[in-house]
Amino acid sequence: MRAKTAAYRRAFAGVLAVLSDVDPYGLEPGAADGAPADEYEPEAGDLTRLLLHDGGVTRDDVDDVWQRWFSESLSLRLGVEGADRLVERLNAVADG
Repeated sequence: MRAKTAAYRRAFAGVLAVLSDVDPYGLEPGAADGAPADEYEPEAGDLTRLLLHDGGVTRDDVDDVWQRWFSESLSLRLGVEGADRLVERLNAVADG
Protein backbone atom coordinates (compact mmCIF):
# COMPACT_ATOMS: atom_id res chain seq x y z
CA MET A 1 0.00 0.00 0.00
CA ARG A 2 2.84 2.41 0.77
CA ALA A 3 4.23 1.99 -2.74
CA LYS A 4 0.87 3.05 -4.19
CA THR A 5 0.71 6.02 -1.85
CA ALA A 6 4.26 7.07 -2.76
CA ALA A 7 3.49 6.66 -6.47
CA TYR A 8 0.35 8.77 -6.10
CA ARG A 9 2.21 11.51 -4.24
CA ARG A 10 4.97 11.63 -6.87
CA ALA A 11 2.47 11.71 -9.72
CA PHE A 12 0.30 14.27 -7.95
CA ALA A 13 3.29 16.58 -7.37
CA GLY A 14 4.22 16.29 -11.03
CA VAL A 15 0.68 16.98 -12.25
CA LEU A 16 0.31 19.96 -9.91
CA ALA A 17 3.65 21.34 -11.13
CA VAL A 18 2.55 21.03 -14.76
CA LEU A 19 -0.81 22.70 -14.13
CA SER A 20 0.83 25.49 -12.13
CA ASP A 21 3.37 26.04 -14.89
CA VAL A 22 0.72 26.14 -17.62
CA ASP A 23 -1.46 28.31 -15.34
CA PRO A 24 -4.43 28.66 -17.71
CA TYR A 25 -5.96 31.50 -15.71
CA GLY A 26 -2.80 33.52 -15.08
CA LEU A 27 -3.14 33.11 -11.32
CA GLU A 28 0.60 32.67 -10.73
CA PRO A 29 0.29 30.00 -8.04
CA GLY A 30 3.00 30.27 -5.42
CA ALA A 31 4.12 33.75 -6.49
CA ALA A 32 4.19 36.49 -3.86
CA ASP A 33 1.24 38.29 -5.47
CA GLY A 34 -0.31 35.16 -6.92
CA ALA A 35 -2.71 32.50 -5.83
CA PRO A 36 -1.73 29.85 -3.27
CA ALA A 37 0.74 27.24 -4.54
CA ASP A 38 -2.01 24.60 -4.33
CA GLU A 39 -4.44 26.58 -6.51
CA TYR A 40 -4.90 23.74 -9.02
CA GLU A 41 -4.86 20.97 -6.41
CA PRO A 42 -8.43 19.66 -6.94
CA GLU A 43 -7.92 19.36 -10.70
CA ALA A 44 -4.49 17.80 -10.14
CA GLY A 45 -6.07 15.14 -7.93
CA ASP A 46 -8.63 14.19 -10.59
CA LEU A 47 -6.00 14.08 -13.33
CA THR A 48 -3.58 12.09 -11.18
CA ARG A 49 -6.21 9.46 -10.50
CA LEU A 50 -6.92 9.18 -14.23
CA LEU A 51 -3.22 8.96 -15.06
CA LEU A 52 -2.60 6.19 -12.56
CA HIS A 53 -5.78 4.27 -13.29
CA ASP A 54 -5.73 4.53 -17.10
CA GLY A 55 -1.98 4.93 -17.66
CA GLY A 56 -2.47 8.29 -19.37
CA VAL A 57 -4.93 11.05 -20.18
CA THR A 58 -6.42 12.42 -23.38
CA ARG A 59 -7.48 15.93 -24.27
CA ASP A 60 -11.08 14.80 -23.69
CA ASP A 61 -10.14 13.64 -20.18
CA VAL A 62 -8.59 17.01 -19.38
CA ASP A 63 -11.59 18.84 -20.83
CA ASP A 64 -13.95 16.69 -18.75
CA VAL A 65 -12.03 17.55 -15.57
CA TRP A 66 -11.96 21.23 -16.46
CA GLN A 67 -15.66 21.21 -17.31
CA ARG A 68 -16.42 19.70 -13.91
CA TRP A 69 -14.40 22.31 -12.01
CA PHE A 70 -14.70 25.42 -14.15
CA SER A 71 -17.70 24.80 -16.43
CA GLU A 72 -15.56 25.33 -19.51
CA SER A 73 -13.32 23.44 -21.89
CA LEU A 74 -9.61 23.79 -21.29
CA SER A 75 -9.06 23.18 -25.01
CA LEU A 76 -11.01 26.34 -25.74
CA ARG A 77 -9.01 28.32 -23.17
CA LEU A 78 -5.58 27.03 -24.24
CA GLY A 79 -6.36 26.23 -27.85
CA VAL A 80 -6.18 22.70 -29.20
CA GLU A 81 -2.38 22.82 -29.63
CA GLY A 82 -1.89 24.17 -26.10
CA ALA A 83 -4.19 21.51 -24.67
CA ASP A 84 -2.35 18.81 -26.61
CA ARG A 85 0.99 20.04 -25.22
CA LEU A 86 -0.51 19.92 -21.72
CA VAL A 87 -1.68 16.34 -22.29
CA GLU A 88 1.82 15.37 -23.46
CA ARG A 89 3.35 16.88 -20.33
CA LEU A 90 0.81 15.16 -18.07
CA ASN A 91 1.41 11.81 -19.73
CA ALA A 92 5.15 12.31 -19.27
CA VAL A 93 4.49 12.54 -15.53
CA ALA A 94 2.87 9.10 -15.66
CA ASP A 95 5.80 7.73 -17.67
CA GLY A 96 8.47 9.23 -15.48
